[in-house]
Amino acid sequence: MGAGKYRDAALVERMAAGGGRDRYGNLQPGGWVTLFSARGWLRQTSGKEKIAAGRLEDTATATLRIRASLTSPAWGITGADRVRVRGQIWAIKGAPIDPEGRGECVELLLERGGAVE
Repeated sequence: MGAGKYRDAALVERMAAGGGRDRYGNLQPGGWVTLFSARGWLRQTSGKEKIAAGRLEDTATATLRIRASLTSPAWGITGADRVRVRGQIWAIKGAPIDPEGRGECVELLLERGGAVE
């Protein structure tokens, strides 16, 4: 795959631990911190609207392919992480896959809108 397709700057973020406790003693999450940044190729699918529990819900899905070696931190991405790309926040909906089976790139299924933001 040519390098020209990897023109999107992507930030992979993870929720930091140790946000402290609220006044009731419940653990609070920390803020989002950048896990790593990479060049990627975002391929957005058309948005879809559906009726969910009697209200209109608008979501968009996309795939993000980023270059990665076998020792890259991209293989440690989980569904609890999120991605910032093209100025939008995307939730990760699945574990990273190697679409070509050569260990050269990682592909993620992303979703935004609805209850993920």
